[in-house]
Amino acid sequence: MNETTNSYTLPVQGMTCAACASTVEKAINKEEGVQSAHVNYATHAVHLELSDNTKLSKVRKAVKKAGYDLILDQENGANDQNQELRKLKADLLIALPLTIVIVVLSMFVGDFQFKEFLLLGLTIPVLFWSGIRFYKSAFRQLIRIHANMDTLIASGTGAAFVFSLVTTFFPSWIASQGVVPHVYYESAAVIIAFILLGKFLEEKAKRKTSDAIESLYKLKVNHVVRVNNGATETINLEEVVLGDTLLVKAGERFPVDGVIVEGTTTVDESMLTGESIPLERGAGDEVKAGTINHTGLVQMTAERLGADTVLGQIIKLVSDAMGTKAPAQQLADKIASVFVPIVLLLAVGTFCVWYFLVPETSVGLAFVNTFNVLIIACPCALGLATPTAIMVGIGKAARQGILIKSALALEKAQKMTRLFLDKTGTVSKGNLEVTSAKTYFNEEQSLEILSILNGLESSSSHPMALTIVNHLSENYQLFPFMMKAVETLPGIGLKTTLDGKEYTVSGAKNIDSDLTKPQLQDLNQMKERGLSIVLFWENKTLLAMFGLKDNVKSTAPSFIEALKRKGIKTEILSGDHEAAVAAVAHETGVDSYHARLLPQDKAHLVSASKQKEVTGFAGDGINDAPALAEADLSIAMGTGTDVAMQSADVTLIRGDLSKILTLINISRKTVRTMNQNLFWAFIYNLIAIPIAAGVLIPINGFTLNPMLAGAAMAFSSLSVVLNSLRLKAAK
Repeated sequence: MNETTNSYTLPVQGMTCAACASTVEKAINKEEGVQSAHVNYATHAVHLELSDNTKLSKVRKAVKKAGYDLILDQENGANDQNQELRKLKADLLIALPLTIVIVVLSMFVGDFQFKEFLLLGLTIPVLFWSGIRFYKSAFRQLIRIHANMDTLIASGTGAAFVFSLVTTFFPSWIASQGVVPHVYYESAAVIIAFILLGKFLEEKAKRKTSDAIESLYKLKVNHVVRVNNGATETINLEEVVLGDTLLVKAGERFPVDGVIVEGTTTVDESMLTGESIPLERGAGDEVKAGTINHTGLVQMTAERLGADTVLGQIIKLVSDAMGTKAPAQQLADKIASVFVPIVLLLAVGTFCVWYFLVPETSVGLAFVNTFNVLIIACPCALGLATPTAIMVGIGKAARQGILIKSALALEKAQKMTRLFLDKTGTVSKGNLEVTSAKTYFNEEQSLEILSILNGLESSSSHPMALTIVNHLSENYQLFPFMMKAVETLPGIGLKTTLDGKEYTVSGAKNIDSDLTKPQLQDLNQMKERGLSIVLFWENKTLLAMFGLKDNVKSTAPSFIEALKRKGIKTEILSGDHEAAVAAVAHETGVDSYHARLLPQDKAHLVSASKQKEVTGFAGDGINDAPALAEADLSIAMGTGTDVAMQSADVTLIRGDLSKILTLINISRKTVRTMNQNLFWAFIYNLIAIPIAAGVLIPINGFTLNPMLAGAAMAFSSLSVVLNSLRLKAAK
């Protein structure tokens, strides 16, 4: 008998880099009863698969032993995240102003009495109040014989601070060692302040990942009206049981999945299908939780509750996708886990060589060379290499109307090889328009007949009716015609009687009389084009035929062609009917398409694709949220729903598809700049560290002054920043 497993996705506190995520993951996976553990550094969460008898408290102990904490209470986890964000902001408000003063005094103000003591007093709060987190983390890693980015930060800034402290109190001793007394308080303060700023911006962006789930939960109904033996009572949603009869008024959301048993209405299912046209629903028809009862009062029987509803499944899909492990780790953090121990060993080795092996070497020279190694190998350039390029790239994208949620999304855009596209509101405009109109009456009757049609359609709030009214108002000068007795025909349309004649508006499915050959040709042509058809009848004589279409965005065909030239395959995924999707696919030139898809169908197709290639998905509706969360790169239209935008890695503010091309180009240039920065940061260390350790002293007697070491460190950082700023000027 197979042992049952339990799945959990829980927040992890204390992680500061990908090396931390790796440490936590290894610690958990060592525990007995843990079948799998995947830590996602981007969301600071771990997805656990535990055997049935394994307790979370046991896993938490393992995480704490590794120096971190597993938050078992999701609500408290969210509160802790908010508290961490507030703490970062408070630390930054102290560090930034003090650092500016320190830099100004160090770089632009000449020597004066007690200047070094003033700089010391200003630097202490920056390092040991605002930046204390880095030293605590480095110490925790040290006692567990681990290293991460905080180890680099603490060792580099600590070395600069200690050397400056000795210089401040014992300048004559430093001078007696043949070294010019110089302090490096500004170097330590600038590193701490910048990294705090980066962490604050990063955490602020990460915090928004949970907003998508919260928005989905808002679609749930809290209270429902239950019908029991003809009487009604208002109850909490949690009290509903299978088989209950519920009353749903016009304008309300359906609380659960079920079947209508009484009444007729139109239902807005755009949260599921993405289509804006409400559908006629009556007795025997299914309705889904979260969809909107548009026009009528209905009673329904509850058939699926809670997590079993389609809405519940969407929430689970989004949650699971957000909790899975990211496919790539931050390159700088990976390197840091190897680089830090090497630098620390080099520093210790430098001291030992000069103090114990080189004859007549003063302790001061050994210390100076050791500090030189730590100062010159400070992670400033390494730490700046990736975030400066990303910050410039994200800023450039924002100015183009492209909002990027994470650095990982910016990196992935240039790797994308397949892009799935939602149809309505993404490739198409999302608004119906009359694209074909045929009339079958004499011209002199036009004003009277179309005025009757206008009056009939004006009595309805259906989107198709409003589209006809707008078309007539824009193209004809009609009589104001108010209908007094308009009857709604469920599943058919509208009907009224005027001067003994019956006028009806219907769809193409409701034809109960013969059409002439020209009329039949017009009807078939509209169907082939994927148009939604509206027919206007007098008795059983067809007077007019209108073809309605959600038109393709003007930029879509050229955008698809440009993607093809880049080698990116395109595919439309839509909940609309086959003919409509086929028409849009043909007009835009996409490689393939799928029609009549539910949200989970879209997510499954995206999931299958990303097993083989880097897959993107662009959409705008609630129904797109699972596919957006599942994709390697998710792109939301800014003209769409909040849930789509919050689920997505990237939001196009104006919903312009062509901006995806801009995103890809910015991504490619940003990644190239990051690689250049990392290359030069390491070349700098490869050349500078041996010189700092004193390798040239036996050759030509050259001893690196700590001031030059600090200047070299500053130059390496400056070169990285300047290289990143070149992105601003890139086309």
